Amino acid sequence: MKRILFLLSFALMGVLNMAAQGRVQGSFAPLKGESRVNFDMVFMNIHGMSEADFSTYETDWQKDKPEVVGIFTNDANRTLGDGLTIGHFPNAPYTLKVVVNSVSTKGDYLCDALLLDAQQHEIARIDALKTRGGVWGTKLNLIKQGAESAGKACGKALKAALKKAGK
Repeated sequence: MKRILFLLSFALMGVLNMAAQGRVQGSFAPLKGESRVNFDMVFMNIHGMSEADFSTYETDWQKDKPEVVGIFTNDANRTLGDGLTIGHFPNAPYTLKVVVNSVSTKGDYLCDALLLDAQQHEIARIDALKTRGGVWGTKLNLIKQGAESAGKACGKALKAALKKAGK
């Protein structure tokens, strides 16, 4: 009985880990040989509001957003390692666009990562990256904690997709 319970627990952890990594469509092989990728982040829904409505409600959002994006990219780059760097590189041939579909009041993120070419055509994507936010703190602190875990998850999923593509 203990073995069955252990195996079920192990299987559940595996399924939850796979769900957190997201589903990959297309190939990230074009990133072979690239060291830098431009980065863009779009927030569709924050605490049940559009980004425009949230910035009206939370007046410091426009000032705090670059810090949140910086936390995300720092943790993604730390997870990716030395092979590839995402950031503000407008002349890079590819862009990684992260579409944050929602940020919950606890700071949980649900996002998609899209690889775009220079003409902004989608080449590949990682769908449904789900991460947990924070436990306590202000709204902004919970969003920042969520950005940290989302950056790590995005970096991990991107690293796996690159490995699968042979980079």
